Amino acid sequence: MDIDDEKATLRKLLRERRKSARADLPAAPETLSAQLATVPLPDSGTVAGYVAHGSEIDPLPALRGLSARGYELCLPVVVAPGRPLEFRGWAEGLALEAGEFDIPVPVAGDEILPDVVLVPLVGFDRSGGRLGQGGGYYDRTLPRLRAAKPHLVAIGLAFSVQEVASVPRAANDAALDWIVTERETIGIRP
Repeated sequence: MDIDDEKATLRKLLRERRKSARADLPAAPETLSAQLATVPLPDSGTVAGYVAHGSEIDPLPALRGLSARGYELCLPVVVAPGRPLEFRGWAEGLALEAGEFDIPVPVAGDEILPDVVLVPLVGFDRSGGRLGQGGGYYDRTLPRLRAAKPHLVAIGLAFSVQEVASVPRAANDAALDWIVTERETIGIRP
């Protein structure tokens, strides 16, 4: 079995786990927000969140908490298949429109380079390996952002049941600095 087949098989299993967790743990977004508050972040800057799609853990409580701490917020936008994501400024209550894959995105705005990126996960391991939806968007985006902002912090958000012993990795798979679940924070890079 090649790495793409391994990832596809793992994605199917972990999406089911994630779907069950979302139904079984309605308070998980709030407890995840409390866990995220313990992660050392820059004193100020911009945090890229996301709008939960499907059974992804909802980052909105965490984004509210970060905004209350003075961070500016932005959301990802798919500008074209195969290209890195771009980020546009956002605050709760601002208009969103359906973007690629029907995921809500900010209606307009200039590109912003965030200091912290919250990454939705399908799966993860304790060494920072991440399994995403399979489009490679964050694998293209994180290296681009790290080149522009060497102190970028990439934080994966997931339910604890999405953890596996080892995520199959290709050379271009971007690793995370932290993983935050409703149960714990896992520091990968100092």
